[in-house]
Amino acid sequence: MELGVLLVIAIGVMLILAQQKRPGGGAPAFGYRRKPYLLSKAERSFYGLLTQAVGDKALIFSKVRVADVLTPQKGLNRSNWQRAFNPISAKHVDFLLCDPQDCAVKLAIELDDASHGSASRQKRDAFLEQACEPAGLPLLRIRAARGYVVVDIRQQIEAILFPGTGEVPMKKAAEPESQKRIAPSAGTTDRFHAAAQACHKCGEAMVLRKARSGKQAGQTFWGCSAFPKCRGVRKC
Repeated sequence: MELGVLLVIAIGVMLILAQQKRPGGGAPAFGYRRKPYLLSKAERSFYGLLTQAVGDKALIFSKVRVADVLTPQKGLNRSNWQRAFNPISAKHVDFLLCDPQDCAVKLAIELDDASHGSASRQKRDAFLEQACEPAGLPLLRIRAARGYVVVDIRQQIEAILFPGTGEVPMKKAAEPESQKRIAPSAGTTDRFHAAAQACHKCGEAMVLRKARSGKQAGQTFWGCSAFPKCRGVRKC
């Protein structure tokens, strides 16, 4: 009887060892598929505007895990540290701006769509704000929209990153609706004085681009931020 039990145990141990030595023995039990896009349509549209709003003043990262920019306070025991870490390890911020020189974390941006109206989402948003504020990480919330005024986004960001410095003066007066499509004036290439346009083909926001070749080389035009999926263009 004892010999039979020992034999069963020995066989079990051998099977476990064989599984561990087998290439890919730790492979997941279920397969996965690749998602087609990292960002949603709304996020891709806003990303195009964000690149205009910050220019070369910041690096833009998207879908950054909160635990990669925040960490529990020192002095916690192992149990409390893990309890503090778990919530931030399961959440991410939509966009993160970092210093272009040393990649220091500067500003987190949340793009609030309709889902942020749910109770669970509001609870998550409140937690994120309460985590970021005492840690010294500014959090900017921007309501998702079909179109944005680039100068407004830029002003909101600079008010946080460069408070009271007056760096890169901006127009303070809101632009009339009839004047939102403004081409750069002679002698200036400040694209931030232009406002976002909605693409006439897909409805995504349009961004200012410059033709690099052909008859229109050097000329500025509106191009869809969903390019190359959408090739909508519009003259300035």
